[in-house]
Amino acid sequence: MERYDRTGIPISGIIAGTPAASWGIKKGDYLLSVNGVRPRDLIAYRYLIAGEKLRLSFRKSNGTVTKITVAKEYDSDLGLVFENDCFDGIKRCRNRCIFCFIDQLPPGLRETLYVKDDDYRLSFLHGNFITLTNLRDQDLTRILRFKLSPLYLSVHTTNPHLRGMMLGLKRKAPVLDKIATLAAAGVNMHIQIVLCPGWNDGKELERTIGDLAAFQPQVRSIGIVPVGLTKFRGQLPSLRSPIGVECRRLIADCYSYQTAFRKRTGRSFVYLADEFYLKARLPFPPYSHYDDFPQLENGIGMARLLREEFRRLLPSLPKKLAASRRFLIATSRAGAEVIRPLVDRLNLIQRMDLRIIAIPNTFFGPHINVTGLLTGRDLLWGLRNAAGEDVLVPCSVLRQGTSLFLDGMSVSDVERETGCSLHFVEPQAAALVNFLCGKKVG
Repeated sequence: MERYDRTGIPISGIIAGTPAASWGIKKGDYLLSVNGVRPRDLIAYRYLIAGEKLRLSFRKSNGTVTKITVAKEYDSDLGLVFENDCFDGIKRCRNRCIFCFIDQLPPGLRETLYVKDDDYRLSFLHGNFITLTNLRDQDLTRILRFKLSPLYLSVHTTNPHLRGMMLGLKRKAPVLDKIATLAAAGVNMHIQIVLCPGWNDGKELERTIGDLAAFQPQVRSIGIVPVGLTKFRGQLPSLRSPIGVECRRLIADCYSYQTAFRKRTGRSFVYLADEFYLKARLPFPPYSHYDDFPQLENGIGMARLLREEFRRLLPSLPKKLAASRRFLIATSRAGAEVIRPLVDRLNLIQRMDLRIIAIPNTFFGPHINVTGLLTGRDLLWGLRNAAGEDVLVPCSVLRQGTSLFLDGMSVSDVERETGCSLHFVEPQAAALVNFLCGKKVG
């Protein structure tokens, strides 16, 4: 990744119709300063450009320095796009978490996949979860000064000794003191707990939920997700995935917590990943249970949201298509269970012919069931007998903004080797229905 240095902050694009589009600044040029100050990250940049009068300094790709004076509306954007949000480099994670997914990746993947960040700025800007163990005093001061809220915190347990062990540290890792400081300053937080059977479940989980509940409403949600285990753990600590009976017990216990929290605060507060319900073979909670879906990007509530969006489209579905539509829908085993009711209903439309292919994750291993972690090699295996078929694939399997899968294979590689035509669609009900019906529905 290109980072900020003496040449300035690399500009990766200009938004059309914005002030920057009229300055002659181009992709490949560098921002040097705003009002004489070189911002260290996107947060500082946004703060510096909020004013109505600005002095900007740029270094062109040919080395020429250009200075521009700008008069604009307060808090309006300039239209500069940067490759990275942390101009001084991402703060790397120094923990050795027993469940870290990045430590379970095989060698030979793209270099950026091995980057372990623990950067409060990415937590604020993008919802990345951070442990706070790598947070310096000056970082905390800056969070409080700018009231960077909400933040997304990886807590896992509030037991300092156990947390230190789970984070791979040779010391205790208390977290409640920092949460108390953030809460007192009005910073909202969303909490993640990666549940590892035999480690932080049972009584430890009960303690953790109770400790965190004391900081409501600043602690807005607790998301509990199952540990993800690949086949590349090697010499890492021995862990196992939760089994069905454990998932059912967890769901029952959390239902009691959720009921109590809803009576007291009107919100569930504790939310379980969709995978727990699939493993337990229990229905997903109702739509209202998820409130404002605070941990959707954490895989919590995605199934219910998809099904609810589809339910609202039902009155608008056509009875018959103008032309036949035949597709295979490639998804993970978990994804197949989620979308099966939708596909069954869509197949009632005349001239619609859909079939689901549930593809096991042969690349990362049998314990990885989410669709977004399917690789090109998984599709090669799953579609080995599907030559000539049109295949619908969620675009979540591709690295953002690219046509590459996680394993580096390209869409054209998979199409060439399988003889299939791949079609990508956003994993949302409206996008799926509109694509399959060949027109906007609803």
